[in-house]
Amino acid sequence: MTNITASDRDEYTIWFYLLILYLVFDYGRIHDTLHLGFARPLLILILIFIVMIIQSGRLFDLKNKQVKLLWMFILLTALYVPFARNNFFAYETTKTMFLYMTFVISTIICINSIERLKKMMFFCVLIMAYISIYAITHNGHGPGNYFLDENDLSLYINIWIPFCYFLFFAEQNKTKKILYAASMALGLMAIVVSFSRGGFVGLIAASLAIWLFSYRKFISMIIIALMFLLVSLFSSHLPSDTSSVPVSRHHAGHTFWDEMATISDTGESTNKERIESWKSAWNMFLAHPLGVGGNNFPMRFSEYQTNYFKRGMWGREAHSLWFTLITELGIGGIIIFSLLLYYNIRDIFFLKNMDSQVQNQDTIYLKHVGPAFIASLAGFFASATFLSVLYYAHYWYMTGFIVAAANIAKQMEANEGGYSTQYKPISGIDQ
Repeated sequence: MTNITASDRDEYTIWFYLLILYLVFDYGRIHDTLHLGFARPLLILILIFIVMIIQSGRLFDLKNKQVKLLWMFILLTALYVPFARNNFFAYETTKTMFLYMTFVISTIICINSIERLKKMMFFCVLIMAYISIYAITHNGHGPGNYFLDENDLSLYINIWIPFCYFLFFAEQNKTKKILYAASMALGLMAIVVSFSRGGFVGLIAASLAIWLFSYRKFISMIIIALMFLLVSLFSSHLPSDTSSVPVSRHHAGHTFWDEMATISDTGESTNKERIESWKSAWNMFLAHPLGVGGNNFPMRFSEYQTNYFKRGMWGREAHSLWFTLITELGIGGIIIFSLLLYYNIRDIFFLKNMDSQVQNQDTIYLKHVGPAFIASLAGFFASATFLSVLYYAHYWYMTGFIVAAANIAKQMEANEGGYSTQYKPISGIDQ
């Protein structure tokens, strides 16, 4: 790992705060709300990142396994461009992934101290809180981009609720503790307002992971019970006639719990359509085990659709991250994505299983960030199983945060010798 000096940290200060500003625009969509989209702030910031990365000489710094795998993933999407049915969609997929990479590399470079990691995680939670408030006041829809759909909104919130929980215990500042607790409550209310069944599944998965990997099992059980009590109380104050909510699958007279009760009903129309889409996706994968190219599943769906659908159902999504992956990027994509997930999980458990000889606030923080990452990915993948979000930014950005956090832990070990960290079995759970 590259040594980071104090002068490096000072040099990257502006770059670091530009990363936070980028997330404010990318997720908060402030420029859309203020009708300033013509200024193209995201494009400007990406160009600045590219220049800074090139100047740092680390555009193709392949010392980290996740960075190597990300470049391989981008290369794989690029290989499909000349062969895909829709070349433009395949090209746009490659371009999108490359633009994500500028943020990921910038994150790994700039988040080079525990102080910066704390700031980044805190600002990410605040951004989630803002989006939650927006959703609560806009019938479950976010400010734009990823969050126009209520399912995508709840998936994103599930990513950050675990950080609210674990960082509440790691944080010493009382004001920040209150903000973490308030942000978690706001996120839960936003999920309720969204009426997203996939979001609720993700919330359950994240909650189970929070309890399983919590250092305070009894307290976590109480807090999770209070979380669902809040969900129940807040949902009871929503209008029972959800026809006023602009969500196509709501039925007049349905409550939140009525909607959640249909999750396991395979005969329900939306669930049945999703299952049939997965069957169609499997047919496509068997016919094209090497994949059909980025964002080309909808272009080829009508060729492999089951008899359940009307003929010529061109343009239908896979409605699953996993089925999008296997059909569009094939065996190569499966291997790369699986390896990336493995190394991310290994870094996460490296953080979680740190064996600290000296307990201080920094080591305590890192040991809480590890379980937060675990529960975050649990919530994300549980929801993503039902949504076509393979090319959304969330997981790729989170990869950058995971790598940065692990690098900081290793750097602290090398520089201070204050504690010893070793990779431990992934099955290990602190009691």
